[in-house]
Amino acid sequence: MKKADQIRLWCTCNPVKTIVIVAVFVRLLIVILYGHVTLYPDSEDYRALAERLQDFNPAGYEGARPPGYPLLLCMAGLSNFVTVIFQLVMGAGTLVVAYKTLLLLDADKKTALIVTVSAAVYLPAVFFEFAILTETFTLLIITLIFRLLFGIVKGGTAGSGSYVWLALLCVCLVLIKMFYIYLAALLFLLLLWHNYQSGKLISGKYTMVLLAPLFVFLGWSYVNKLNTGYFVPTTFYGFNIAQNCVRFADKTTDEYREIGETYAKYRDEHSGEKEIAMTIWEACPELAERTGLSFPGLSKKLYDYSIATIRKNPADYLEQVFISWRDFWKTSLYWETDSFSISGSKVVVAYVCYAERIVLQLVKILFVLLMPYNMIAALRKREMTPEAIISLAALTASLLQAFATYGTNSRFSYPFEILMATSVALNLSEYCKHRTERKTAR
Repeated sequence: MKKADQIRLWCTCNPVKTIVIVAVFVRLLIVILYGHVTLYPDSEDYRALAERLQDFNPAGYEGARPPGYPLLLCMAGLSNFVTVIFQLVMGAGTLVVAYKTLLLLDADKKTALIVTVSAAVYLPAVFFEFAILTETFTLLIITLIFRLLFGIVKGGTAGSGSYVWLALLCVCLVLIKMFYIYLAALLFLLLLWHNYQSGKLISGKYTMVLLAPLFVFLGWSYVNKLNTGYFVPTTFYGFNIAQNCVRFADKTTDEYREIGETYAKYRDEHSGEKEIAMTIWEACPELAERTGLSFPGLSKKLYDYSIATIRKNPADYLEQVFISWRDFWKTSLYWETDSFSISGSKVVVAYVCYAERIVLQLVKILFVLLMPYNMIAALRKREMTPEAIISLAALTASLLQAFATYGTNSRFSYPFEILMATSVALNLSEYCKHRTERKTAR
């Protein structure tokens, strides 16, 4: 037997070991070539809250970030290096969970291994693990949530332990980003439908999947109320919705004329979509000076301004929502090209990342095209198929984030990318199976 055949056979017989070996090798390679912890303005926000939590003193916090990721930083001793180690382990763990999920969904071992190894060598995901951002943590939790959900749905019945773990994971997810309260609500509705189809009444087992994260959501909003005077999950809310007004910022009411004109002034100074999307943050210092408001107070003012402006310009707002929704389906790459330890390697890595992002973009486009088919097919069969569940979760996320903000929208889709690839792989496997059956029938 040739050496290549022996390696292929070993990989087939030891899929989990293969995935871990490939994941570790790729990450060690990036450690050698890049060897840098990537920091962003978001990173400083998380660290600021982590320092307060470490001192058990959240009083006076302005409520910009929820405590989930800062707690991880606390566990790492506020060390960026240790946090990256945690995230590298999370990245490898996510791949193993993704492989197990594919097997649970009746994918053959070869397909599951190919999909997971492909994800293991996807470099933009690895670079997220080197950044002090929530994406890697969020990806792991969402992958675990859907692994548990599919186990419940496929198994027909599930013990209380599965629902408890699902509720705890939803709590963790909401603590990382309050936006994901929507997913807890969606999971509750899916479990409600699943139990209804099984002839069961509402049960406390799956109501806690909604109630536990909802309690956390409301609890943190109350903490913000105590500290800022505003009962909100994050004091970014006004800035976020204002980002969707950027293209028609000055077309506002007389009451908010000064805010609109200031906002538009900064917008008109820039060219390029990314700069335009972040205009409100550049205008923030001047707006704070003009209004004399604190950050939470300015956020509330911007929220009121945004609602008034959107009401006056509904067509412009819907056009912007479409742009935000479209951007959700793009791919992300977060790194610093000038921070490579081996500078000559950045060109090669850049080309690899570019090629991989093109492939992933094609997968995401195919996923979007298949979404209507998957959901309509599930409705006709009255069956909760994995493809339909993933489609519904991703579609809901894409719409909610589009209505809520405009900016780095593709970051919202990153935690669903492995699930999207899973869904497309299942669709293609089903297509190949039907094609083979037709040929056999002939």
